[in-house]
Amino acid sequence: EPHVAEAAIFVLKRNGYETIVPEQVCCGLPLISNGLYDDARERASRNAASLAHYAKAGYRIVGTSTSCTHTLKAEYEEMLDMRDDDTKAVSHATWDICEFLLDLHEEGRLDTNFGRLDEDLPYHAPCQLRSHGIGLPALDLFALVPGLRAKDMDHDCCGVAGTYGMKKEKYPIAMKVGEPLFKKVKDSGAAMAACDSETCRWQIETATGVRTRHPVEILAQAYRAADMAASMASGASPAP
Repeated sequence: EPHVAEAAIFVLKRNGYETIVPEQVCCGLPLISNGLYDDARERASRNAASLAHYAKAGYRIVGTSTSCTHTLKAEYEEMLDMRDDDTKAVSHATWDICEFLLDLHEEGRLDTNFGRLDEDLPYHAPCQLRSHGIGLPALDLFALVPGLRAKDMDHDCCGVAGTYGMKKEKYPIAMKVGEPLFKKVKDSGAAMAACDSETCRWQIETATGVRTRHPVEILAQAYRAADMAASMASGASPAP
């Protein structure tokens, strides 16, 4: 989903941040989830070696996947028992994108010049986000967007559980677990939904047919709506 990364980079740039993309590999969570710990440690070691340089220099590491950021924050040390200086530095420097943006807002440094998005938005908070212990930052950010009526679907799990629901023998169970959530999303009548985790987005969209987007995509859309409104008011052509 490169479009999610592009939206994140756009939003970060809007707030004065240059994005650096160091060499990296998969965080290793799919391997951890399936008990392939040696392979997961190999990937964790590569990521820690690449990212620790930036963490120790005071940079923040920001990710758009709640499962990946939680892996960097906690799983390397907890599940893989990797507690060296590099993994500790990476853990302490890692932020989920919405967590980072909400912190900017609380510090009075977030650009809140959002355009109006007059629509309903069902929101599902994924299990991996809850494991961060940071609340629901996306909902707090949505509240800053004029006209956007975001509503927490308040359902524990969509059923996919990372890679669990993608396995043929587990798929029916995954769909059953997520059934109440899917009904809420469909009953909302909304044209799109939002969720921070990619596998959850795929699960919701597959089950409901409702386009499901990362919260940072919604924020990018709101910034572009503001640009469009300003351009129309001035009679100028909107920026691409």
